[in-house]
Amino acid sequence: MVELTDNLKLVSPDPVRSWITKLKEFGATKMFTIGIPDPVPKEIIEVYAKAAYNEDLTNKVSYTPVKGEDALKKNIIVMENNFNVKLTEEDSERILPTIAASQALQFYFSLFKTGSEILVQAPAWGTIYSMIGHSGNTGVPCEYFVDGKFTPENVDAAITEKTQAAYINLPSNPQGFMPKSGEIKKFTEYVAGEKGLQVISDSPYKYHLYSGEYYSPINSGGDIADNVTLVSSFSKIIKPDIRLGYIRLAPAIWKADTDKKIVYYFRNLGASTSRAIQIGVSAVIDHDPKLSFLKPIVKGYEKKSALMRGYLEGMGAKFDVIPNASYLLFPKTPGDINGEEYVKEMAKDYQIGFLPGSSFSAGMPKYDKYFRVGIGGGMSGEKIKEIMESI
Repeated sequence: MVELTDNLKLVSPDPVRSWITKLKEFGATKMFTIGIPDPVPKEIIEVYAKAAYNEDLTNKVSYTPVKGEDALKKNIIVMENNFNVKLTEEDSERILPTIAASQALQFYFSLFKTGSEILVQAPAWGTIYSMIGHSGNTGVPCEYFVDGKFTPENVDAAITEKTQAAYINLPSNPQGFMPKSGEIKKFTEYVAGEKGLQVISDSPYKYHLYSGEYYSPINSGGDIADNVTLVSSFSKIIKPDIRLGYIRLAPAIWKADTDKKIVYYFRNLGASTSRAIQIGVSAVIDHDPKLSFLKPIVKGYEKKSALMRGYLEGMGAKFDVIPNASYLLFPKTPGDINGEEYVKEMAKDYQIGFLPGSSFSAGMPKYDKYFRVGIGGGMSGEKIKEIMESI
């Protein structure tokens, strides 16, 4: 008889895609569901594709370096410094290119002792809990920020003797929001400093901040920064099917690996992503290290977000925080009704697909009265007007 790992019991169906299927069954055809970015200029795809193609023609038989292409890692450091992420040349040895951010996250969560607990920023992308569960660990939802303010008492209430790390996603999915720098600094100094926990900062939406400067948890410096791991993804920079991300492991984790097994473990997970993809992405950074091509796209997100927020507020929805990044909104339902009932009603009555807050709540009752709206994927302001004015 086959006996499977108990870790599978900690894995759940994708709460986003399973609800998309339900919404279509309820009649939704006008979908504000999957969170994907707007297309980048053709010129950027050509830069990427030409470099990747040339690499495939010239390197026909060699494996990708396990720790990634040096040129790419150096370019990541340049790019991230342009977004106020204070990496140094030393970080090149701590960076591992991954198969998108998903592999980076699963790799990270599996480094901790089985039975550990990981605090998870609430609300959050629901699949995070399954990624933690893959390795026999448990995600614990925690509202780090309430109305944009760091709330240490919530962290204290969630921590147990099993807690090893805290996952933070800023700007956040589903809220499309980043707190002020001072609040992120307070979070980092309290969690990674005073509490001594590892912090994993998953930040692929920082390139979509409407205004102001991004603040990375690594910027706290010193012993605090030694406890911070960074993750990001080029699927939010170039396009979703470019499955390349990276993880910059915290120095404290490298130091804890006294047997020097982390790189071998990483190698066994997939031997990094393709060299051609790495070279193609590196060429895009060479071409535009400040990612200036994203500026008009992000300006478009800001306009579409304000437009959609106006329609939603006109219907009675309310916002705890005003979106200030990306193409995502996360309001409370009109009349505080159950989010699942609300999105079901919108699908049946108006053929509109929104996602229920339960997909991001991890069982926290508060967020069951919310819903997420995605306005990326090339959707125009005119299309938003057409759909929302049909209600």
